[in-house]
Amino acid sequence: MRLSPLVVVMILAAMVGIRLGVAPAFGFETIFQRAIEACAGLGVLAAALAFERGDPPLRPWATLAAAMLIVPLARLTLYFDLNVGDAKIGYLLFILSNVLCIVALLGFRSMLVSTGLTPEWTSSARIRALIIAALIIAGGVGLISAQLSEMGDLSAMTAAGALSASVTLISIIADAVIFGIGLLLVRLVAPMMGGSVAQPYILVAVGGAIFLFVDLFSVLSQVTTQDQFTSPVPLALATVGWSAIALAGLSQRSQVRD
Repeated sequence: MRLSPLVVVMILAAMVGIRLGVAPAFGFETIFQRAIEACAGLGVLAAALAFERGDPPLRPWATLAAAMLIVPLARLTLYFDLNVGDAKIGYLLFILSNVLCIVALLGFRSMLVSTGLTPEWTSSARIRALIIAALIIAGGVGLISAQLSEMGDLSAMTAAGALSASVTLISIIADAVIFGIGLLLVRLVAPMMGGSVAQPYILVAVGGAIFLFVDLFSVLSQVTTQDQFTSPVPLALATVGWSAIALAGLSQRSQVRD
């Protein structure tokens, strides 16, 4: 059974309600955060496992699953304070996760283009794409500039401090790229099957867009990880972002099974 847009919205609203209302009341905020991060990875993994070996979508979904499942591993290494020299392994894993996300979405693009069913690029479509790309780039550059100004004198930073600060910078770049490619994927799949197969990619694009706003709050709050947020707004946004990725995987799996 496919997820209807109404069901998706209801699930996202329920997740936010649990995160902001129920979890603090019972003291399991961190557990809930870890759970939705794990669910994002498991949801995408479920999508990958729905395909047979040799199916073109298998590789990008498997790559995205690896990227998402690295996040809980990174959290675990940070919890136990595991390091390689002066570098925290968790931060290195976060960077790897962002890189794999970009690789996965580029894989989706190549796979969809190879079908020959994608729409042609008209002049008006190119202009709209350029405008959207310019807005995304402007937002990303603004966030990066703000983060660099908060970092101060880079030459005075230790290697460990530079790695910690670079996590946010790389996350900003990756989320901007993910959002942009996600929108492109939505356009590529829209003509197929009346656009019904676009839902997983819409949810991926939503996740990328939301995490750009989470990055904004990270810069403004000068935090490295989402566990350090105290305001309800970034907490709600992060919850929606992780849940959207999980639902993207489940939506893709349900479409394959149907």
